[in-house]
Amino acid sequence: MKAKNTRGNAPLPGWSDLSGPAERERPGLLAKVSTPRFVLGVLAAACACALYIGHVHATQALLTKVEAARAERQRLQLKKNRLQSTFDEATAPAVIYRRAEELGLEEGLGRGPAIHVGEAADETAP
Repeated sequence: MKAKNTRGNAPLPGWSDLSGPAERERPGLLAKVSTPRFVLGVLAAACACALYIGHVHATQALLTKVEAARAERQRLQLKKNRLQSTFDEATAPAVIYRRAEELGLEEGLGRGPAIHVGEAADETAP
């Protein structure tokens, strides 16, 4: 609905007409900034806030993945240690000697003759 102009063709009063003389002389903080500059400043601040919030969420998601990977690594390390212990127990010298005796093998010489590789071996060959 349009405001009726009761004074004829005279323009309607503006915001500066409604303020007192002391307020007309004192310019406001935003009076020095043009409207396009103000809009650009607000948009820049909104973009900076959006980027910061996105960065925080991305960092939290990455931290969650890193913690899950650490837990998985620790679980796999414990499993490897358990399997290594089982393997070491199965291949211990005492177990091997006992199983060899059960199979009927007899303990022979501890060492055989030394084998030389290289020039010394070539000289002794016929």
